Amino acid sequence: MFRSALASAGLLVALPAAAQPYGHMDDWGYGYGPTMMFGPVIWILVLGLVVAGVVWFVRQLDGASHRQGRSKAIEELDLRLARGEIDVAEHAAKKKALMA
Repeated sequence: MFRSALASAGLLVALPAAAQPYGHMDDWGYGYGPTMMFGPVIWILVLGLVVAGVVWFVRQLDGASHRQGRSKAIEELDLRLARGEIDVAEHAAKKKALMA
């Protein structure tokens, strides 16, 4: 009795595994399908994001040098006002133009 119960329990455990034949990728197909089509699209999006990030970073570095250039120009404008080379109205107009 014990032997037959053990044998039937062994069959119950072994039969589902034996019923599934080995298939490529555990029967998920051969690798081609709707999700396979989106792989290149996703890589193009990732590559686009990386390129956009590099462009943004370079523009931020370039923008910092322009901001420093403006502050030097304003310093020179202030010095010209202090030396009396330009009047207050001209200083305000040129400073407004530099800030734009």
